[in-house]
Amino acid sequence: MLDDEFLRLAVGAKIQRLREERGRSLHDLARDTGLSESRLHAYETSIAEPAIGELLKIASALDVSISRFFQTESDALSRVEVVRASERWAVQPRTEAGESLNYRYQALSHRLTEKLMEPFLIEVPPAGEGAFPHSAHDGEEFLFVLAGRLEVEVGGEVHRLSPGDSIYYDSRLRHTLRAVEGGPARLIACVAQARRALPESPLGRAFRE
Repeated sequence: MLDDEFLRLAVGAKIQRLREERGRSLHDLARDTGLSESRLHAYETSIAEPAIGELLKIASALDVSISRFFQTESDALSRVEVVRASERWAVQPRTEAGESLNYRYQALSHRLTEKLMEPFLIEVPPAGEGAFPHSAHDGEEFLFVLAGRLEVEVGGEVHRLSPGDSIYYDSRLRHTLRAVEGGPARLIACVAQARRALPESPLGRAFRE
């Protein structure tokens, strides 16, 4: 069953519309993101929900901020956002990574677009031993552990984090995380995307010239 907020925001339809507006086929998007055409089709038709890393790859390939997928028309002109505890966009991803880790995340800012940071509250239930899917995408990530014990693997190195610990890394490095020591982990994650150059206004060009 898909998340109600994911359906309300029509994230899948927005992905499809942005792709088609740019004259891109599913094949093109699959090539640029490394995701399969069947998986992308499932996201566009709201059969499945993408994980954070996958949304970042799609946003980068379509040259938009990830926030564009969560924006409503009434949010378009605002540059200040307050998100109440009851207004967080919460998702349990229905992907290989999401089902293996069984993690849940809540977007702490999901209306503003063209921003540098994407903050999330992530909850990782206890997990058993075994292989965990890795992710890699453009940008940088910062994690701050609120509760529990967390194991973060980045670029082949494993780091054990306790409450109050943090880690910052280049998210182009293959990375994954899991809760350890038999208990859940709760953390704040902030994903930063490179700011895209905005077109210069005619007035700005007039003053420069």
